[in-house]
Amino acid sequence: MKRTMITGDKENPSFIIDEGFPDRVLKTSLFLALILIMCSVSYMSFMLSVSLAIGCFISIVLFKTTWWAIQHAVQHKRSKIKGFFLKISFLKYFILGAILLSACLFLEINIFAMALGLGIVVAVVILKIVGRLLVNYMNKSIKVSYRGINDVSINTDKKGV
Repeated sequence: MKRTMITGDKENPSFIIDEGFPDRVLKTSLFLALILIMCSVSYMSFMLSVSLAIGCFISIVLFKTTWWAIQHAVQHKRSKIKGFFLKISFLKYFILGAILLSACLFLEINIFAMALGLGIVVAVVILKIVGRLLVNYMNKSIKVSYRGINDVSINTDKKGV
């Protein structure tokens, strides 16, 4: 598994993101969006559920297209990255803006439910990063003394992951 270090401290990395991080964020976002939509269909109005679904859809599509654009630009168009990102961003926001405008004009959209849906991917990314930081902090700060087989004491003072 290839790892990319984000921090500058090479001896004591506190924040490491592997290459499967975006895929895990996408899967977690889809799973969380489906749970939220099913709960809102069960307990709330249909239009609230539609608003939440539209927000989740837009958020996941924005994340996926951004990740695709980054991968495509790094692999194929290294010399024209700025122009490529400008074209993709303009096209992406124009299309999703048209979807959002048509949804707001033709449906009775609940703005709070849509805002919750739009924040799904951002919340998943933040929670995954905070969780990784907390796990790394706990791995560095806790020292465990373990009593093994035949009363052999093993002291684990290993720091890091």
